[in-house]
Amino acid sequence: MDSLIGGIIIVNIVVLLMLAIYSQLRRKRIRSGLFWLMLSIVLAVVVNTVYFWPLEGSQRTTGLIVGLAALVTCYGMVIIRDIFNRGGRWWLLLGSVWVIALALAGTLTENVLIGQPDWLLQFFATPDITGTLMLSGLAITTLVLLGVAFYGFYVAALPEVANRALFWVLNTAGLLVGVLLAISGSYMVFLAGMLMLVTTVGGAVYGLTSYRVFDIRLGITTAARVIVLATITAAVIFLVLNVAETSRIANTQERTLMWVFLAALTGTLYVIISQMIGHLLRRLYKVDPTHAARRYSQQVSRSVDLNQLLEIASETLNTVMAVRRSGMLLVNDTSTDSNRVQLVLMNSPAFPDIEETRGYMSRSGGIYQQLAVRKLPLAQFDIERDPQFADLPAEERMFFHGLQMSAYAPIIVDEVLLGILMCGPKVSDAPYYEHDLELLATMADQTGVALRNARSVADLRHLNMTMLALNADLEEANEQLEKLDSVKTDFITIASHELRTPLAQMRGYTDILDALNEQGMLDKDQIAGMVANLRKAAERTETLLSDMLFVSQLDVDAMDLRFTETSPESVLRMAIEPLTDPLNQRKLSLSARGLRGLPTIYADMQRLVQAFRNIVVNAIKFTPDRGRIEINAGLNPVSNNGETQQILIAISDTGVGIEPENLELIFEKFYRAYDPGLHSTGTYKFMGAGPGLGLTIARGVIESHGGKIWAKSSGHNIETCPGTTFYILLPVVPPENAKRVLIEDKSALQQPTA
Repeated sequence: MDSLIGGIIIVNIVVLLMLAIYSQLRRKRIRSGLFWLMLSIVLAVVVNTVYFWPLEGSQRTTGLIVGLAALVTCYGMVIIRDIFNRGGRWWLLLGSVWVIALALAGTLTENVLIGQPDWLLQFFATPDITGTLMLSGLAITTLVLLGVAFYGFYVAALPEVANRALFWVLNTAGLLVGVLLAISGSYMVFLAGMLMLVTTVGGAVYGLTSYRVFDIRLGITTAARVIVLATITAAVIFLVLNVAETSRIANTQERTLMWVFLAALTGTLYVIISQMIGHLLRRLYKVDPTHAARRYSQQVSRSVDLNQLLEIASETLNTVMAVRRSGMLLVNDTSTDSNRVQLVLMNSPAFPDIEETRGYMSRSGGIYQQLAVRKLPLAQFDIERDPQFADLPAEERMFFHGLQMSAYAPIIVDEVLLGILMCGPKVSDAPYYEHDLELLATMADQTGVALRNARSVADLRHLNMTMLALNADLEEANEQLEKLDSVKTDFITIASHELRTPLAQMRGYTDILDALNEQGMLDKDQIAGMVANLRKAAERTETLLSDMLFVSQLDVDAMDLRFTETSPESVLRMAIEPLTDPLNQRKLSLSARGLRGLPTIYADMQRLVQAFRNIVVNAIKFTPDRGRIEINAGLNPVSNNGETQQILIAISDTGVGIEPENLELIFEKFYRAYDPGLHSTGTYKFMGAGPGLGLTIARGVIESHGGKIWAKSSGHNIETCPGTTFYILLPVVPPENAKRVLIEDKSALQQPTA
């Protein structure tokens, strides 16, 4: 007997060593937990060699229970790493405490009862510390490991993952039963426990090296089918034998005929029952591929509209494949990136809240190679577990994971991948078998022509919509061109008037001077007055020409800005001070708030003063006498920590307002929102518009500082005067892309604080 036990243990050790070698050869297929698996194999070898240890009983028993506890701990790490792909420190800490406690208890106890005959009965009668630690530790580890495995089953998004969790449940149960048998106290039971441990360690090797383990649900179904069929068959045979036994037919020929009849009846019943059970199971777990493919083909062939095709394909797949949801990805080749193709997920019954989502698939990646190159279907479980998809880009992996689908099949027409047919989890929560993927691939092939036609129709409709949009844009552009043409005509009229008036003044005063000089009637006062008027006319002409030159610099982006440190309050004060007399003459009130305390900014002070003055002058011109002009400033809230501080300035008036359709056009050069016939040469006269360059210059200067300007008004009404507000947003520090910036003090250019 001893030689038999020793031989079996040697065989166990050889098997374990072969499992270790196999694990190393297949280590590339192991996602995580290889170290703990190898350590589990080593510990299994150690506990198998206990039989050969030349130690006393208690020492040998202590070594056995410590080795078994360490084996359970390492095996638990294998399960946790496989289910969660990380973590397990808490389990390692718990197991280490258990192992150390057992080692101390076994060392300090003179007579360890574990492993002795009938030790369990003695333990329940008089519990000892070593037995208490061993059994309580086994109970806790059993609850924890089975809880982890069942949790993995509960949260599994794919049936294959749930099946893998069930595999660990069964294997863990086998390991714990093997541990209990190993410490039973009987050599034969100990041997059975060692065999069980080797089996469970082999199961762990199989589970880690094979990402797709055998289908436990199918195995249970098959076993149930065999048990039911065997039970019914046994009952029929028993009934037949009982009838034959109780019959009292003495005639040998009649008895033979009765046995033939009963045998034929038994065979017939067996065939009928077997067919009925098989048909029932096929109805529960399988789909008739011929009927499903024919029905799907009939449905998708009726649609030429892309959205309708997506809806019909999804609804039909849900029915014929018995799945919870399905859909379709459209594939577009991207000319900008030759290494990727674009995936478009459109709205469908499976994704009712999604208008359109785009992802990408690498041409060199495993998914594209499987679908487009090898033209084979693919399961989501393979994407997540198969080592050949381990190098997928994270973005691509997350896109397919986010679809929450279970299987994919390529839609290929003329060697071109047009789309991907997708199916979600089955209603029965069964995994996708090979015949399911083949059926999905067949349906994808039938979708190809319909999808190509639908996409062609969609492209034509899109082209038509694009042409309609272009026609609408063209009509709008024509309207804008007509307005701009009118603007140019108005500008010629206004500019000629603006230039003719000062020129007429200069010519008139020149003629007067000449006439008075000939008559000898000139005196100093007359000369001074006429020279002052000539100077004003010249300055007016110079201002108009300077504005036109400045606008031309904006057009060709040739304006240089010299940025220096200044304050917004100083800029606005310099812009307003020259306007004191016009404000008093027109009886207009002007107030400014929030300027003090603002941070200093970097700006071209001269240009910024010009911009703000143009905006205030515009407010003066279009605000009736006794109106109000208000300036409010403050820091604009910053949404991100890395953003530059910005100052928001609002210049409001109680003027005649602007029509909403003109709020953007008023910044175009030469544009005037009102009738040019109302033009007046008065610089600050009510409704006395100039050549239409002031706001154009203001926008050019502010945008050159990296800022933004816009206007808001409820409309134009000369009687109710709804008013207008101009908003100016300026960065405290000019951006790097500011137009032709010249910083006079670059060392001081940094983010100021408020």
